[in-house]
Amino acid sequence: MTQGTEMTDSTVVKDAIVGTWKLVEMKCVDEEGNISYPYGQDPVSYIIYTEEGHMSFSIMMSNRLKMGLLVQEIMDMGYGRKPTINIFKYLKAGVRYLQAVQKYVGYMGKYEIKDNKVIHHIEITVVPDLIGIDVERTLEISGDTLVLTGTYPQYRIDTTCKRVS
Repeated sequence: MTQGTEMTDSTVVKDAIVGTWKLVEMKCVDEEGNISYPYGQDPVSYIIYTEEGHMSFSIMMSNRLKMGLLVQEIMDMGYGRKPTINIFKYLKAGVRYLQAVQKYVGYMGKYEIKDNKVIHHIEITVVPDLIGIDVERTLEISGDTLVLTGTYPQYRIDTTCKRVS
């Protein structure tokens, strides 16, 4: 985006937002100004926006415990096949799976730009309750830096990303 361009021009903003963005920092700031990091201080995340109006977002805590299973064992579990592994190994993997899911969020769908906001229309996600909802973020783009801010009654979430393509 060029200097002096108004962020309220949706066409200019959409042109500027298209691409792949890698997370630099995500922090939660409460009413008293206390800062926390919901996915730790070193999460891994990407946001992708296409020219056609589609988007994808994923974030995870970087130090999640591995499940301790072979790929085939994980695939068998996912397709509902009877586990061929020790039941204790299976139970341990189940607990670790639940822990891993708590520290991961991902969704896909369409997006639109309205004034200085981007609205994600969620179509695909692990949590069925989120399908069909809209996630609205205030956006700022400066060069290769994207800042998305989500505002809630008792806190806000600031997400800063750098363009990678």
